[in-house]
Amino acid sequence: MRIGLVLLLTVAGVLYLYNPKPRAFEEYVRNRAAEHLQQELGSSAVGRAFADAGADLAAVLARKAARRDNYYLWSIYTVDPDGDDGEKDYWRFLGIGGQFFLIERPVR
Repeated sequence: MRIGLVLLLTVAGVLYLYNPKPRAFEEYVRNRAAEHLQQELGSSAVGRAFADAGADLAAVLARKAARRDNYYLWSIYTVDPDGDDGEKDYWRFLGIGGQFFLIERPVR
């Protein structure tokens, strides 16, 4: 019983310590946007320049338009570019253990 409780508290402590902060989410968005744009634009110098500029723009959007719901062991990040709560045109990410996972995307 005690080993189970100690293990549970240890896991909870690790999740608490590695709950991703907003700066980590911004960096995640920048990296994902750069990867996607690099694939679309190619690896030429011009393609890389546009990919880097687009990734920086996506990171700024993530900083300005993302809302973080902190649950202490994990966080939910919602990115709603137009700020309209009525439409399902937002992305939602789960941040847990220092990682991010896309859990909801806009309905098309």
